[in-house]
Amino acid sequence: MHRKFIIDKKLKKTVMKKVMFGFCLLLGSAVATYAQDTTSTSKSSDQYRTAQQDKQQKDEYTDKEVIATSDLPQRVREQIQGQDYSGWTVSKAYRKTKEGKTMYAVELMQGSDKKMVKFDAQGNKLKEKNK
Repeated sequence: MHRKFIIDKKLKKTVMKKVMFGFCLLLGSAVATYAQDTTSTSKSSDQYRTAQQDKQQKDEYTDKEVIATSDLPQRVREQIQGQDYSGWTVSKAYRKTKEGKTMYAVELMQGSDKKMVKFDAQGNKLKEKNK
């Protein structure tokens, strides 16, 4: 009888070790999953904010008006037809009035390359950005 008690004690000890190991493994998995979800959520939020900021930076002409190339001022058309932009074609043209000043944005294409060039009403280039 004494011998059976020792075997039961060893068996209980082994079973308890396995149960505790399983519990710790389950708890660790739950914590890792929770931590992963939290990291994933905040990263998505950061990516969303970055995408929104990029969109605002790229499209600062939010209230711009699409116009025909023929509606661009003569000096802007001369700049586009000049040597700097030979081989480029106008895909879109925009007009925007900001603080009483009229500005023009022209989207140019050459093959798969795109470029946005911004001019003032006198045809002076204000900004040029490759897309």
